[in-house]
Amino acid sequence: MAAVDARGLVKRFETTVALDEVDLLVEEGEVHGLLGPNGAGKTTLLRLLFGLIMPDAGTIALFGKRVEGPGPLPLDDVAGFVEDPTFYPYLSGRANLELLAELDGGAAAKRVGAVLDQVGLADRSGDRVSGYSTGMRQRLGIASALLRAPKLLLLDEPTSGLDPAGAREIRALVRELCAEGVGVLLSSHQIGEIEDVCDGFTVLRRGKMVWHGTAAELREQAPSSAYLLMTSDDQRALRVAATHAGAVAMPAPNGGLSLTIDDEGLDAYMLALGHADVAVRRLELVVSPLESMFFALTGERAGERGADADAADSVVATR
Repeated sequence: MAAVDARGLVKRFETTVALDEVDLLVEEGEVHGLLGPNGAGKTTLLRLLFGLIMPDAGTIALFGKRVEGPGPLPLDDVAGFVEDPTFYPYLSGRANLELLAELDGGAAAKRVGAVLDQVGLADRSGDRVSGYSTGMRQRLGIASALLRAPKLLLLDEPTSGLDPAGAREIRALVRELCAEGVGVLLSSHQIGEIEDVCDGFTVLRRGKMVWHGTAAELREQAPSSAYLLMTSDDQRALRVAATHAGAVAMPAPNGGLSLTIDDEGLDAYMLALGHADVAVRRLELVVSPLESMFFALTGERAGERGADADAADSVVATR
């Protein structure tokens, strides 16, 4: 049974069509990436899944149970947050979670210490949230979602504000939850932050679904990687590339060469440079294949980020 089965979702805000016939399928135990540039409709879709707003058309089922109207979700084991998680700033992280657990009842209060440890906040749990960094607030938001041991976790930009080490820890946590059978939907406008953790992807552009499938299918369809290449002789490296199948090289604006090539072709091209007595001084991946695919699907260029057009309130949702 699918954790999320949404069909034909349409949502309008006055004259703006935020979602237009969008489908979403997330299986139990799957980590699914919801991708799109800012304003694509990701936050609107998450709000629909939480029951915070209702669609103008379409249906939503969570573990086979329909979301029929505004109010509490039909299941107790769905949790997560939309946009930036918010807490009482004058209370400690632990006190905020204890308050949420008290309001929720049940066994949530017994899990406060465990979830703080899971997200790496045990040592700072006694500090006021007003002193937390953005990344620490993100961790606390995930901890609040884990209080009820959900079977479905909906997370909006969970690695936002985290340093690379913190982002890796959150991705590792997501994979651990997946191994335990938890379905996870990760929303992000940067595929590079979640590409290694997702089993499948749904890509939105201006409210429309432009791609849906497995991570393997996306990689198969993805264009070549883009690299920055520094060599001992860039002109000779260009000449080698011109005779090397699959390699497209040109001078980069700030020096070196821009190189587009697939993984197999890259190995052969590096060997060819060695045979031509060209030393490789630097090879840096600039755009991965999945990032290239994301930019092609959404019409966004690398480094381009628009203003977020999703009409949504900042809310922590744990139902």
